[in-house]
Amino acid sequence: MLNKIIITSVLLASSMSVLALTTAEQKQVDHLISLFKQNNVPAISQSIRYPLTREAPIPTVENAQEMQKRFNQIFDAELRQKIVHSSPQQWDSVGWRGMMFDGGKIWFDGEKITAVNYSSKAEQQLKQQLISNQKQHLHSSLRSFKEPKFSFITKSFQVRIDQLNNGQYRYASWKINQPQSTKPDLILNQGSVKFDGSGDNHYYIFNSGSYRYTIERNVIGANDTAPVRLIVTQTKKVILDQSGKILDNVR
Repeated sequence: MLNKIIITSVLLASSMSVLALTTAEQKQVDHLISLFKQNNVPAISQSIRYPLTREAPIPTVENAQEMQKRFNQIFDAELRQKIVHSSPQQWDSVGWRGMMFDGGKIWFDGEKITAVNYSSKAEQQLKQQLISNQKQHLHSSLRSFKEPKFSFITKSFQVRIDQLNNGQYRYASWKINQPQSTKPDLILNQGSVKFDGSGDNHYYIFNSGSYRYTIERNVIGANDTAPVRLIVTQTKKVILDQSGKILDNVR
């Protein structure tokens, strides 16, 4: 089953203002389709903007060389055939975000594929294996969850966000040098997620008395935009604001 964030992203994409492709955009899409028709894996791998995010806890794809090794896992036969046999009506122009294929399965800015919101059976099997491995190495207080969202570090903390079986979210944090096998310094439950309207960027909110913990997850933004940001307020006054880095290999 696809990651809830990816599903929500696709649903939001369907509500955006979409336009038919211009002649120039259609030529760009036709070139991309031709690469898939040729099964030109090296060229396709060079036509992707990295890092390419995958469903947690599957590691991101960092570069074209790594993509070539994982190509058939990400672009399986089903997705490749969808692209090869796609019609112009399946590609839409979505303003500054570029173009999307099949309601948001792929995002393309005319030069690079910027997102692949599709998860093959092979990726789903890998995901379940990685989740099982994570649970074995987590502190016992954290082993019950539906699926992990992401872990990140700031200059002071390591934080883990999980979706629970009841659909809510959990926040767990440690000092930056502590492994996740140790007891967290703080656990917050009953978190929620909200989207900012751009389709991919979203944020999680956790309340604890007069404190509010907000985790911004920036999937799309300028090159200097931090992928994640932790903001803590007390009675609406900001007492902590730190940017963070996503962790692929949690400790």
